[in-house]
Amino acid sequence: MSARKPVVIVLHGPAGVGKDAVVDALRQRTGIRRATSCTTRAPREGEQDGVHYHFLTHEQFEEEIVAGAFAEWAWVYDDLKGVRRSEIEGPVSRGEDLVIRTDVQGARTWRERLEGAVFVFLVAEDRDTLMARLAGRNSETPESLARRMEEIETELADIPNNDHVVVNHHGRLEDAVREVEAIIERERANPGRPVPRILPAAAGAALPVNRPAARGHGS
Repeated sequence: MSARKPVVIVLHGPAGVGKDAVVDALRQRTGIRRATSCTTRAPREGEQDGVHYHFLTHEQFEEEIVAGAFAEWAWVYDDLKGVRRSEIEGPVSRGEDLVIRTDVQGARTWRERLEGAVFVFLVAEDRDTLMARLAGRNSETPESLARRMEEIETELADIPNNDHVVVNHHGRLEDAVREVEAIIERERANPGRPVPRILPAAAGAALPVNRPAARGHGS
């Protein structure tokens, strides 16, 4: 383990709020490492395997669940999504700062599984703007778009559970990136922050491999 205490940021918020844009800009500005998630959904236009996600088949994903490879995973609508333990433990052991880009459901799990992380909720300036961004992505079916819009209120209710809230105003991405960068700098100087580590899963907490009837939240 490195003597340096790294900062692990869990950046999350509703779909369409601009999480990927903030993370990409943050990486360019600071060199912070991104924990790349695995997913069974098909790549969207412009997404690259190993960069935006590790794209797996359902069979591959389920094999890794059984092998205990994931620190966090969940059903997101009709697909599986999760982060391998190695994506967290490797950088932390080397003292590297890390950002985990996730959705609101994933953040709830990370609060239980990851000690010492800093939770940042990214939000648009208002609900109408958020809904317009979501519709403007042109990556959703009418059914999935309706589901996501229905869940916005539930997702926004998670705001008080976070360490920081950052507003990503339309056309002002740089402001949001600078604010997250300032959060990282403050946390680096925080002597009371625990060293980030993955906590053991509670007994019986493992989820079944078969898809449950209820669908999760996602982006």
